[in-house]
Amino acid sequence: PLKQFSDYMDVNLTSLFSVCRQFAKNNKKGAIVNFSSTYGLVSPNPSLYSNFQKDVGYGVSKAGVINLTKFLAVHLAPNIRVNCVIPGGISFKQNSSFKKNYSKLTPMKRMMKKTELNSMIDLLCSNNSSYVTGASFVIDGGYTIW
Repeated sequence: PLKQFSDYMDVNLTSLFSVCRQFAKNNKKGAIVNFSSTYGLVSPNPSLYSNFQKDVGYGVSKAGVINLTKFLAVHLAPNIRVNCVIPGGISFKQNSSFKKNYSKLTPMKRMMKKTELNSMIDLLCSNNSSYVTGASFVIDGGYTIW
């Protein structure tokens, strides 16, 4: 389990820090949009998953992404804005049972469409959000409010 925890940190946090650092080194201005997960805010609901085996490292690393975003926003401002999206379940290739069960847990009663996530990313990369930095946007249909 410690190796798996370390692997999550390497993939979700250390590599992200490295990419952001390289972006800042090579760009005088711009926008960085990091990706976390609702599991960086709340623990996974075991009832959604068969053979539930979500490792603690996943959630901890995704929580770290949220804090890393804030840290980088302070240190890269004012020329580079850094924000984070925290998506909930995105409707993709999950089986219908999972989609139905997940949807019951959101006030919106459905999963997110990919286009809804893309719209938020587009906004955060555009000049329409030129005064937004260090923010984390939860896009989960209300999943984390319960």
